[in-house]
Amino acid sequence: MRSVDHYVYEGTKVLINKFDCRDEEKLREIEALSTAGNLAYLQLHPIQGKFDFAHLKEIHRFIFQDLYDWAGQTRNIDIGKNNLFCRAQFIEEYAASVFSDFYTSCMESREDPAAFVKTLAKHYADMNALHPFREGNGRSQREFTRELCLTCGYVFDLTRTGQSEMLEASIESFNTGNYDKFIEIFSYTVIPVAEYDHLEENLDRILMIFAK
Repeated sequence: MRSVDHYVYEGTKVLINKFDCRDEEKLREIEALSTAGNLAYLQLHPIQGKFDFAHLKEIHRFIFQDLYDWAGQTRNIDIGKNNLFCRAQFIEEYAASVFSDFYTSCMESREDPAAFVKTLAKHYADMNALHPFREGNGRSQREFTRELCLTCGYVFDLTRTGQSEMLEASIESFNTGNYDKFIEIFSYTVIPVAEYDHLEENLDRILMIFAK
């Protein structure tokens, strides 16, 4: 696997992009606008798939298709935040484990909200540790989870929590293997559809969270 970050312009930390924008702040603005539009589309037209690794890749491809040539493709360098995520050479192998019963176990527990939340939290933590893309992992896995929750009869509303709480849960699960923080967060952000009022009224707030 490559050790040099070939995803960025030489001598910078700016990701090579279809706009050839080499200003980090401007690219961040372009990315936010582009991905928000694609995520808004997915609210009404979810990606059809089997909730496996291929499904996650297709979601990533759709969200970032206007920005990066590698949208939907697994990274071939190692990345990390304080600690390394799954090594690039093991992504496919680990993904097979992560998605082997992701969908089936969630479907089997969907009649029991507490059990569903616990099952979802474990798989979400595993998916976060996988971190298969060079950029855009969080947005892709949140959209994947939103679509999975809807299929199972739930709304995934992260407007009920904050980015810092999600980051704390991610770090804790990654460093210790303990995903209790995700269970805590999901206990009030994963809501049965029948109990979720004014879904359309909350759409704008939901889109703002998913675009970050």
